[in-house]
Amino acid sequence: MTEQAVEEFTTESLFALLRELFAFPAEELVPTKTLDELGLDSLALMELGAVLEERTGVQLATLVDGLSRSVPLDHVARTISGVLER
Repeated sequence: MTEQAVEEFTTESLFALLRELFAFPAEELVPTKTLDELGLDSLALMELGAVLEERTGVQLATLVDGLSRSVPLDHVARTISGVLER
């Protein structure tokens, strides 16, 4: 991710990353779906956090791993975006 992409992390950015890492079909990714409904376990969340850290240079693994899997994807994206904007 470029610096510009970091500043503009959106729900669609999260969807693209989930498709890349876990091969989710686009139609399965909707803003109201939860991590739990996607079947993402704590190991998958650690992987997601590690990839985000690698691409952004911002420590996110603990944040992503600590997210409740019952929150909607749009909330996850806003949480990540908020940390990246600091």
